Amino acid sequence: MTFRKYRSVLSAVLAASALSIASHGAMAAVICNTTAVPITIPQTADGVYFNYVTGATGISGAAVPGFDINPWFSSATAGLNFYMGADADANNGAVFGTTYQVLAAGTVIGAASTFSGATATAANMADWRAGVTGFLGVRFTNESTSAVNYGWLNITTTAGNGFPARINSFCFDNTGADIPAGTTPVSLQNFSVD
Repeated sequence: MTFRKYRSVLSAVLAASALSIASHGAMAAVICNTTAVPITIPQTADGVYFNYVTGATGISGAAVPGFDINPWFSSATAGLNFYMGADADANNGAVFGTTYQVLAAGTVIGAASTFSGATATAANMADWRAGVTGFLGVRFTNESTSAVNYGWLNITTTAGNGFPARINSFCFDNTGADIPAGTTPVSLQNFSVD
């Protein structure tokens, strides 16, 4: 490598580093907990309880203080359901009408989205029970900041009743800003240099 080319590469690296440092505060708002996933959703009446902020999971609500969502199996409706916890006015999943939506990557989740905390039924869970990998948009009250936050869970389900099912990943914006489904901080993204 010639000195000129080396200097050019070094300049590009330094400029990228400066940009990264300058924009670090803006990127830090998107929080993802990569140590807790994937999370298997048991095909039981308890399912799994999940707290977005702490990443804690468990098979009972008491084991996960402040849980935000509880995907579980209902024998009454013969499939996957979502329970949004005692604070269903604040903890909600994105819906279209009354159907919990399977969102595509890039779909904006935020204040303009329609949410529901209603206990699931066979009708409003039909898309998730068809066997998909997609995003569930969520709204919840962040127990650390008391602010309403928006986020997403990437969930894989299986045709029939939704099981086996798992939560693959999740992120939220802790500033209360909108977030596109699938958005992750730069620190979690993979890049290659050609």
